[in-house]
Amino acid sequence: MLQPHEAVSSWAPEELGNHRVIVQVEAESPLVKVPVPWLTPQSHRGSGLVRTAEGEEAGRAHAVPGGYAFAPVKGRGRYVLYYTAYENAATPQYPQHEYLQPAGDLPEGPTATCVVEAYEARTAHDRYTDLERPAPPQEGFFAFGESREHPIRMRALPARWLERAPGPVRLRADRGDYLVFQIGVYGSRPLRDVRVACDVPDFTCFTLGGVDYLGRSFTRRLDVAEHTVQALWCGMRISEREFTVRVITEGEGERAVDFVVELTDRTSDDHGDDDPAKLSRLRWLDSRRFADDTVVRPFTPVTVDGDRLGVLGRTVTLGHDGLPAQLTSYFTPEVTAIGQTPTEVLSGPVSFEVPGHDWRSDGRRITSHTEAAVTWVSRWRSGKLTLDLEGRLEFDGTLDYRLELSAESGADLDDTVLTLPLAALPYQMGLGRPGGRRADLDWRWDVTRNQDALWAGAVNAGVQVRLADEHYVRPLNTNFYHQRPLVLPGSWHNGGRGGVRRDGDLLRCYGGPRRMAAGERLRFDVRLTLTPFKPIDTGAHFRERYFHAYRPAAEIAGSGATVVNTHHATEVNPYINYPFLTVDRLKEYVGTLHAAGLRSKIYYTVRELTTRAPELWALLSLGDEVLAPGPGGGCAWSREHVGEGRLPAWFATAADDSSLVTSGQSRWHNFYVEGLDWLVRNVGVDGIYLDDLGFDREVMKRVRRVLDQRPAPLVDLHSANQFNAKDGFAGSANLYLEHMPYVDRLWFGEYFDYDAQPDQWLTETCGIPFGVMADMLQDGGHPWRGLVYGMTSRIYPGGDPRAMWRLFDEYGVPDAGMYGYWSPSAPVRSGTDAAKATAYVGDNGTLIALGSWQDGPVTLEIDWDRLGLDPRTATLRAPEIEGLQKPALLSLHKPVPVHGGGRVVWLSGPRSRSSR
Repeated sequence: MLQPHEAVSSWAPEELGNHRVIVQVEAESPLVKVPVPWLTPQSHRGSGLVRTAEGEEAGRAHAVPGGYAFAPVKGRGRYVLYYTAYENAATPQYPQHEYLQPAGDLPEGPTATCVVEAYEARTAHDRYTDLERPAPPQEGFFAFGESREHPIRMRALPARWLERAPGPVRLRADRGDYLVFQIGVYGSRPLRDVRVACDVPDFTCFTLGGVDYLGRSFTRRLDVAEHTVQALWCGMRISEREFTVRVITEGEGERAVDFVVELTDRTSDDHGDDDPAKLSRLRWLDSRRFADDTVVRPFTPVTVDGDRLGVLGRTVTLGHDGLPAQLTSYFTPEVTAIGQTPTEVLSGPVSFEVPGHDWRSDGRRITSHTEAAVTWVSRWRSGKLTLDLEGRLEFDGTLDYRLELSAESGADLDDTVLTLPLAALPYQMGLGRPGGRRADLDWRWDVTRNQDALWAGAVNAGVQVRLADEHYVRPLNTNFYHQRPLVLPGSWHNGGRGGVRRDGDLLRCYGGPRRMAAGERLRFDVRLTLTPFKPIDTGAHFRERYFHAYRPAAEIAGSGATVVNTHHATEVNPYINYPFLTVDRLKEYVGTLHAAGLRSKIYYTVRELTTRAPELWALLSLGDEVLAPGPGGGCAWSREHVGEGRLPAWFATAADDSSLVTSGQSRWHNFYVEGLDWLVRNVGVDGIYLDDLGFDREVMKRVRRVLDQRPAPLVDLHSANQFNAKDGFAGSANLYLEHMPYVDRLWFGEYFDYDAQPDQWLTETCGIPFGVMADMLQDGGHPWRGLVYGMTSRIYPGGDPRAMWRLFDEYGVPDAGMYGYWSPSAPVRSGTDAAKATAYVGDNGTLIALGSWQDGPVTLEIDWDRLGLDPRTATLRAPEIEGLQKPALLSLHKPVPVHGGGRVVWLSGPRSRSSR
């Protein structure tokens, strides 16, 4: 029997590919055939490179049935055939490895078969296995058992199964393991409605159903095409040494597969979860943990007082019909506290209208009230139309409405309009507009644009309006939006007749004219997200200093940083979004960070998944549930082992790590939450670094509940600017606004324009209107403009904020009150709109951050009484900031000279008598 790869070697993959055959040519012949037992890789072009044993080029090989043929130009001797050589037609991070074209024709004449000495792979990861060696098609219906150690990889029938001796399949496990195994089904005719049955308690087949990310049980109908292998991944707690699984089909009968379990003398205390290769963690796919309805820090329980509902810093006053009559914020203008002064988001009640119909409502009725949420319903009627309203307010300020319109008999509707009379809110963001000043809007749905939400607000009070229906599926994002774009809501989109208009302070979301058939129902889903979510903690923000690189703990501590992000593609976390293969090294490193007084966070999210994950083959058996469909291609590894139909993602050259894009919402999020819990308990991580987001707020709430097990957890969200055609012109802050209640810091990010105007900084980049603060990334950011919004860089390749950190410590910025130009209480202002000033007011003076958007000096307007200073005895100077500005004594009677877009100045002096 031909063996799989017998050796693993190393060579340059850019030139020669990942596989080779070493052969001995023993006879003179114009042509030699090399048998290659593996499947031809996806998009292979029928060519290979031939070299002598000494590395000398010896021409091209051509693909022929069963292998390759080449002309032995050096006569008899040893040759090396690199049969998957490729060239990269794209970037290193998103490669497209294109296999070589044949060059010339093969010579004519007799063909000799050489002696194969070895099949070799460049690395163990690239190695073909015995389950990637196809057999000829067979007639009939078959079911083959297979252990977890030998994952079913290809859709062709493996020769291994036909060569195996009859008898039960032997599985080996430690005592206490959660046992995972496979059954491969194959038929020469299509197999319809494949099911399995087993009498062992706790038996499950992950491939045929489970628990979705919202905790709902589901089953999956499985049909298998003819001459195609389908893997059924199964699991159970070991209770029997011998058991049988029956595979049942519609029309083809059933097959029984017998198994015998051999238990070792070892005992697993955690069901085998400490060893990813055991695949016991597959049961995490069906986890409901941390989905409980509990409030997370710093939020408070939802309150109900008559028609007024309360969450942290905000209230919703319901009208008789169940829609909001008022949305009110009590956050101070600085967003640093919750006060007593209300700021209204609306100037009148929200309404849902069908022109020509006057609704009669039976009044709202509270249906449930827990600490985490309150829900209510109401029913409206008008002639042949009925509207059923369901509302839900959660503790973070998310207000969800489901408005279901039904027609008793056919009805022609002129329009359906949700109207929000907004208060005089100065800013807006979304629906094709970057963050900035409010403006009139006339927007229409467009599937090429990832747009379904608009935020309107002031810094301390606002609302995001998001429109959907019951068919909503979270789109892919960050380079992949067009592979799975927005599902346009039939109710709001209405064949292109719907849209959103803003005319002054009136926001109208409309569906346009339509004909409703008798008995038809339309779902108009609306989410109103109330901002800010929580007070910003400027002291914590300026004390938490980020080091975003893998370095020894002593070096990091010596830099002045306090928080460490350990990225992927590093020694202790090499594989993207799967930090479980190097846990011992990771745990040791986290321990050294903690010993040095540092908090430790790791790169861990779900947007893509490394192909090194042992669960990969089980996930592929789930169809498109977990791994997104796509055109295939990508790096050579994906072409050679995964094949067509998937969406290749990031490739980390430093770790030789390829990945696949995950679907938007799936059971993998249950696995992810369990994985995070495992890392918190077993490794001691203090938080996570999220590189964009592939999950919704429901998963984000679970993530926060996991991290709340740590005394001071941190969630750090990075995003590249997605306001571009590739990403559907979706601004990052608007796209991820629903996650921000659970985020501690933003890092916006690559491709953000720090030459943008102040209104865009305020709404789209700094995070303050949403109760979170931020850092800068692109080109190190802009030190002066950034500081106006409390933003610095962090230590990473391309950024070094240590001079600013020293300034913070010298002038007590973490203990100072931050008053941005947006606050009516700001004691220092710029005398021109082209420059902005933020004052950090402390016990020993006031640090003033000046950001300028034009050349020229800046006049300061100072409220001396508020600062408690006497202008006759006060002094103004520019402190030295290494590499940024030199020290200087400045005049209080002249404009401040500004260079390079800004300056930092220090205002101090004896306190006036009235302030003592």
